[in-house]
Amino acid sequence: MRRCAALFAGLLFGCTGPSVDFAELPSAPIAFVYRTVEETDRMLDEAEARLAAQLPRPEDEFGIEIEGLSKLAGRRTNADLVRDYQGRLGLFVAPTKSLELPDVMMRGARPIDWAPGHERLMFASTFGASHLFEWVLATGEVRQLTTGPGSQVDGCYSAAGAIVWEQPESTSSAAGSRIWLRRPGQAPRALTPGPADTQPACSPDGARIVYSVQEPRAGMQLRWIDPAVDAGGSLGPGRSATFSPDGRWIVYAALTPAGWRLRRMHADGSGKRSFGRSGFVESDPSFSPDGRFVAFSANSNMASPISRLFVRSFDSELDRQLEFSGSGVQPVW
Repeated sequence: MRRCAALFAGLLFGCTGPSVDFAELPSAPIAFVYRTVEETDRMLDEAEARLAAQLPRPEDEFGIEIEGLSKLAGRRTNADLVRDYQGRLGLFVAPTKSLELPDVMMRGARPIDWAPGHERLMFASTFGASHLFEWVLATGEVRQLTTGPGSQVDGCYSAAGAIVWEQPESTSSAAGSRIWLRRPGQAPRALTPGPADTQPACSPDGARIVYSVQEPRAGMQLRWIDPAVDAGGSLGPGRSATFSPDGRWIVYAALTPAGWRLRRMHADGSGKRSFGRSGFVESDPSFSPDGRFVAFSANSNMASPISRLFVRSFDSELDRQLEFSGSGVQPVW
């Protein structure tokens, strides 16, 4: 069944009132996971089949249990469904509304972070034991940043050439993850104790790393650590933090009775308040290089497998959907 996957906010999400002018947006490309119209339509079909059969929603879009669903669909294999969910890495230039799909990127690459100047893009692969890589735009070179048996799935560029990443770890009794740091010429070292430390975000000066922790009773919580002295603390409930380019602000997602919504706070955790009033399920915030806008993913509801990409003005909190066919998730600006 064909759907409106290629249509814009006015039809799928609804959009009224003033919005961001594309001409005002920086020309630095937004990297994201792109899914074609056809892939988006098939994902919607699978979601309807899952709902009709009362099958649970996949835990996440890049590591999904799909055997029951593929048998239900009949016409498609496990590999077909995984391929649709993985999508491919796209680059969107907002002022010109242009979409590029770099040939150098393997299917399933997921953008993580831009180095200063947008000269290098950190990304994670999603095949087998995932590692972090970087793509050098000027030369097209792809370099592997992490090694080892684990699946490094998230990270950030820190100051003075350092990188930070989430390292899954297993013990005899459970699986978990910690945050690691590697400075040039030094051996990697663990920054956090675990067992469920994820989604590191680096401040521009490298003095603070904010990360998410899954606590059994409290849910997702944000914590910070100063890697120079290993001092740290709590920033309260939330996940998916991102620093402004000047390091003064953090935008993050917090769980509310209406679902996940973006919030903002000062880098020290003070001044928490809501950020925007879209009414959608919001996640994956990422500041523009000039700090004036935030790109994010938006779903119509918690159960929807399809996200659209929006930008929000940091000052006026006006929204605008990025206009391209298909759908996207996990923007990195």
